[in-house]
Parts: sequence; C-alpha cells; structure tokens
Amino acid sequence: MLKKFALVYFCIVLFACSESIDSPIPNIPVNVQIDLQNPRYLSLQTIGGVVMLEGGYRGIIVYHKNNNEYAAYDRSCAYQTYDSCAYVKTDSAMSSVGCNCCSSRYQLYDGVPIKGPANSGLRTYQTSITKDYLLIYN
Repeated sequence: MLKKFALVYFCIVLFACSESIDSPIPNIPVNVQIDLQNPRYLSLQTIGGVVMLEGGYRGIIVYHKNNNEYAAYDRSCAYQTYDSCAYVKTDSAMSSVGCNCCSSRYQLYDGVPIKGPANSGLRTYQTSITKDYLLIYN
C-alpha cells in the first residue's frame, strides 16, 4: 500500500512541477484599453464578434466569447513566427483564424490550433472589464 501511495505522490509531484511550454510568439508588453460603447468596436457587443487592434507583436485579435467574457490573442502565427507572412486573419464565419503563410488554423474561443503545421496556440493576453471598458494586458 505504501508503494502505491509513493508512486501516486511521485506522479503528482512530477506533473505538477513540470514547466509549461512558453509560446514561440515574442512576449511584447501589452496594455490596451478600449471603450466598448465606441462605434468602432460595435462588433464586440455581440457574442462571436471580432475586432483587430494594433499592439502586441503583430497586432491583437479580440473575440467576444460569451456574456462578459472576451479573449485577446496576438495575430502572429505560432508556426515559423518570424516569417513576414506568419500572421492570422479571420475567416468569413469568424469562428477561427488562419495563417496564409503555413495554412495553420486556430479556434477563436481558446486560441488552440485546429489545423497544422502549428502545434502551439496563439499568444493569449489577459482581459478584464471595468464599466464600459475592456482592458487587454499581459
């Protein structure tokens, strides 16, 4: 019994202490505030709305996930990040974004790749809402 407990404990410690894989996308300081009542950001008033902003490494994509939850990602593709064409654009359905350089696709809901060759997600920025303002930062 003690051996089983020790094995389980060892596995928990091993996996809990493993370092997370950092994004291959450069970590550029981001501190953006947008007024959600501004007509320029009208599409963010509906769930599924998307807006492209300046900032980050190659620009920022903001996605309205649900009631008061937004996601913000860097537009740089996570595959061959330093290629000049390695940035993502929204598709007509606006449920995913794709890179014209390598054909990788990412879900907008969580930024994970849904089609390779990319195997890392988009760099995610933190978001919070204060009154009518959406704050995007890292």
